[in-house]
Amino acid sequence: MAKLLLLAAGACALLPPTTRRVSVTPRMGVVKPGDFKNGMTIEREGSVWKVLNFQQTKTARQAAMVRTKLKNLITGSTAEEVFRMAETFQTAQVDTNDAVYSYDDGESLVFMDAVDFDEITIPRANIENIDLVKDGMTVSIVKWGDKILGVELPTSDTYEVTYTEPGLKNAASTGQSKDATLETGAVIQVPLFVEIGDVLKVKCAEREFIERDKGKGKGN
Repeated sequence: MAKLLLLAAGACALLPPTTRRVSVTPRMGVVKPGDFKNGMTIEREGSVWKVLNFQQTKTARQAAMVRTKLKNLITGSTAEEVFRMAETFQTAQVDTNDAVYSYDDGESLVFMDAVDFDEITIPRANIENIDLVKDGMTVSIVKWGDKILGVELPTSDTYEVTYTEPGLKNAASTGQSKDATLETGAVIQVPLFVEIGDVLKVKCAEREFIERDKGKGKGN
């Protein structure tokens, strides 16, 4: 019996790791406004909302309330709402799975699901920071049931600078910045020492320069 258990454990260790497919919020949960957390998703008015921020308030004449700012993940609109502490909401079952960018068909971007290898077509207007999407990039597709809520780019990635004004070698500590056009066409702010041909590490969501990749590009 012990030998069989050891053989089974060894077989499991040889299985390849699965590509990420994650449930972001608990299934079929109920939450009160007093238990809100930033980033939590709830179902409300037939849609799914993300809690951007919240604050509990209480006065001598009123019971405790929760002031919130919510984002509708389907329409993209935001709303400021005040809820009573006793109200309840269904937590939204929001899932993410990895997909690889394949091509641009003009009106949409087409991704390949990293698990099922199905094509996923998403309108260009529904993708934030679309000008930072690059060939072969792995992104996270965010879904609520069958509805695609959005595309999350990686936390950071590297990009080559295709155009910027001439660099200043001794400008590293000035704190000044300039525009730089990246290989995807995106324009971000960079330090004055950055030059054409440099490869930069960039925060995708914030569109912020992190550092120059010392192992690549002209800046070596």
